[in-house]
Amino acid sequence: MSRSDRFNSQMSWRATMTALGIVFVLTVVAAPAAKAQTLAVLHAFTSHNDGAEPGAGMTMDRAGNLYGSTMFGGDWSCTAGEGEPPGCGVLFGMRKAGSGWLFNTIYIFPGNLWGYVFVASGGLSIGPNGSLYGITNGGGDFDDGTVFNAVPSPTAPRTALVSWNYNTLSQFTGNDGAAPTRLDSLQFDSSGNIYGAATYGGPANDGVVYELTPSGSGWTESDLYSFTGGSDGSHLRGITFGEDGNIYGVAAYGGGNQECGYGYGCGTIYELTPSQSGWTETTLHAFQQGIDGGWPGPLTRDHEGNLYGITQAYGPNNNGGTVWEMSPTNGGWTFSVIHAFPTQTVEDYGPYPLTMDAAGNLYGISGLGGQKNDGFLFRLTPSNGGWTYTELYDFGTAVGQLDGCWPEGAPLLDAEGNIYGVTRFCGDYGYGTVLEFTP
Repeated sequence: MSRSDRFNSQMSWRATMTALGIVFVLTVVAAPAAKAQTLAVLHAFTSHNDGAEPGAGMTMDRAGNLYGSTMFGGDWSCTAGEGEPPGCGVLFGMRKAGSGWLFNTIYIFPGNLWGYVFVASGGLSIGPNGSLYGITNGGGDFDDGTVFNAVPSPTAPRTALVSWNYNTLSQFTGNDGAAPTRLDSLQFDSSGNIYGAATYGGPANDGVVYELTPSGSGWTESDLYSFTGGSDGSHLRGITFGEDGNIYGVAAYGGGNQECGYGYGCGTIYELTPSQSGWTETTLHAFQQGIDGGWPGPLTRDHEGNLYGITQAYGPNNNGGTVWEMSPTNGGWTFSVIHAFPTQTVEDYGPYPLTMDAAGNLYGISGLGGQKNDGFLFRLTPSNGGWTYTELYDFGTAVGQLDGCWPEGAPLLDAEGNIYGVTRFCGDYGYGTVLEFTP
């Protein structure tokens, strides 16, 4: 079904449901089950002031408010690419109210200042001061992306339901990085410095890991390591800090081989270690087509130092994606595939990071696959030295696809175990949804 046919089908179904006064809450039938699993759509994007096509997952503050961003919609004077809705995207907040949620657009990216598609594309982070930090994949004076901060107006109460003030902290020029990765959120150290990875830029245009340091009333950006596209990899996909102070990350391409797709290489897992003379890069693993999978997304690190992630494709099961684990062993690392999918996990953007709960279970999404190839939510549970795979929910399976399709971003878990996320397409208007899954 084409995207236009899918949209028309959804609108016809929506009109019928509206006439009948039906509220959409889907019950997932499972046997045996101690209680019903439900998926509730908290918001369906319209492409107007609320935005369109969320491109990253949700973030939650200490008060339980949700925050996110969309790639399109908002200010329609910003021209998008062919076949995409207008607008450069928005930042939005949601607050629990009784048994439901209230939605509010807290910032609309103005086309006259940005004029570049996929602007509000990165996952948002809650900084040490409680405000929002994020990246734009494009825009800025050089159209190479920016790092920004958003804070509530000083005259308004601190809530997700008011407009926020937007500040650009740094603009990428290409030489110091370009297109900061939209797949993962920014990282902070104990001193308030900000760290991230840019997909492109640097001397070889293969990506950089950067740091932003407070400097007077502004910020100073410096590159910690510039990738070469060889054995160290290229096209970076997010970073995380280890308890040892080292930086761990993945590169989607490179690795010293010519496998995976267009000869770009299958990607790497790397470590950056600080020293008096700078940061030293060590390649911990190079992915191999048909064995490990290829083109990995951002990694997740547990408290024991194990690393986890998802690859896009090129795994041992029908060339599909994989879920992998890297464990420190006797001064080295042991790599293993803990699940192999029969289909690739994303078509364009992604894969996204996994999320680990307090019990050590891993949660993730695939943007493709499932009953209608519209993506699914899954869980991996530690079991007898291995992992047990459970598919929790298939997207696009509700009549009219009101649940959404093509999920994006890492699953967000609250203290009760509820899972929050977004879909890029489908829903009431075809522009994606915000959802809550109750296991």
